[in-house]
Amino acid sequence: MLVHVYGAYGLELNMAFSPDKRLLLERGWALAYCHVRYWTTIPRVNALTRKDWNRMLNYGDLLMFFRLKKAERPPPSLLLWSCPPIVYCTTSPSSHLGSVHMRLHHLCVHAGSFDHKSWSSPVGRLLNQQPQLVRAVTVQAPFLDVLGTMQDPSLPLTVEERGEWGDPLSSPQHRDNIATYCPCCNITPQRYPSMLITAYREDCRVPVSGVEKYVARLRAAVDTHSSVSMPKPEPDTHIILDLQPGGDHFGPEDFELSLCETARQIAFLHVELGLDQTAGHEEHQG
Repeated sequence: MLVHVYGAYGLELNMAFSPDKRLLLERGWALAYCHVRYWTTIPRVNALTRKDWNRMLNYGDLLMFFRLKKAERPPPSLLLWSCPPIVYCTTSPSSHLGSVHMRLHHLCVHAGSFDHKSWSSPVGRLLNQQPQLVRAVTVQAPFLDVLGTMQDPSLPLTVEERGEWGDPLSSPQHRDNIATYCPCCNITPQRYPSMLITAYREDCRVPVSGVEKYVARLRAAVDTHSSVSMPKPEPDTHIILDLQPGGDHFGPEDFELSLCETARQIAFLHVELGLDQTAGHEEHQG
């Protein structure tokens, strides 16, 4: 199941058609849309009040969805249900989508909806607090070092974004609040899911230095956990940084390059989940 989630800047979740979604449908995936709080079906003033202090709400909504999805029977409000249960979560621009291909207790999260890039903070927090829920993750241009970015006024958008995130330099309360949900600040030695992280060298919205900082900390935590934990029959954790040229936060403008990027993400998920990438296509062609 491909689960789409959004929850930032008071923008609505993009539910538009895209070719990659059609491809997944043809190969047996189901699509679902999880409208976490901070969505503008409610008056915009409500979205504004959720800035900074209430970002925990969208993480709680995302976590609740995964817990309901794993229940033996879906609640009446859960319209889409995969059988056998397979889920995949995705986040879109400045938001949190996740695509999860789930077998029993294994989920696969994609932060970024292939054609859109991601904010990724709720997904990053989910991985820090409930990594056992997720099997594999792909993220595109993710905003994972929230605290480090907001403490560096030399970056292009830091001052402008203080109205959205708060100012940790002038307010200890803002700093403590950001530190509670910032993915980079809360990495601990434990078993994390495999991740494919795509970033762009000259991205002015999400500095690549923050992505590299997150990857370095995550790899160190994975290595520490592996060195002290008892051997278990678990798949290896692969943390892959796909660093691409260019400075567009929204990915390559060239169609073929964009297509290749999407193909890498889908292939990564299939490999990590041990799925046959050709079976569904051959059946469809037949």
